Amino acid sequence: MPDPQTNDAARAVFVGTWKLLDSYSDRTSGRVPFPLGERVVGRINYDDAGNMAAQLMGEGRPPFSSRNPQEVSDAEYREAFQTYTAYFGTYTVDAANGTVIHHVQGATVPNWPGQDQIRFYEFAGDKLTLRTPPMRGNDGEKSVHTLVWQKVA
Repeated sequence: MPDPQTNDAARAVFVGTWKLLDSYSDRTSGRVPFPLGERVVGRINYDDAGNMAAQLMGEGRPPFSSRNPQEVSDAEYREAFQTYTAYFGTYTVDAANGTVIHHVQGATVPNWPGQDQIRFYEFAGDKLTLRTPPMRGNDGEKSVHTLVWQKVA
């Protein structure tokens, strides 16, 4: 594996498909599950052309009451939205700061396109850990979200 000390070498280490192994949030008051639930599954893909896509889903999501999504209740839509998130775009690596920046072009969250999602990264063997910068939630408490990925392709 290349030494990720330069942007190009670091980007080469990102390239591939990664599956989610663990997710959690460290808050001022202690560690809590990631916002999508206790058990989250996901994939993140990076290609060598600078494109990326991520999908995260809480396990055990109940199926809609109808096969036709147009026939379900607002509560069912809300539950589905709160337990799934996805976005895609391009990415750049800043090896000096240990960050990967996801330049969001499309997302399930309507206000994310056009924004940058900054993640601090660490590699350990076939594992990639991504952490958000500290963020203040609606309750005023600071948290850092952590996702641990394993390379699968």
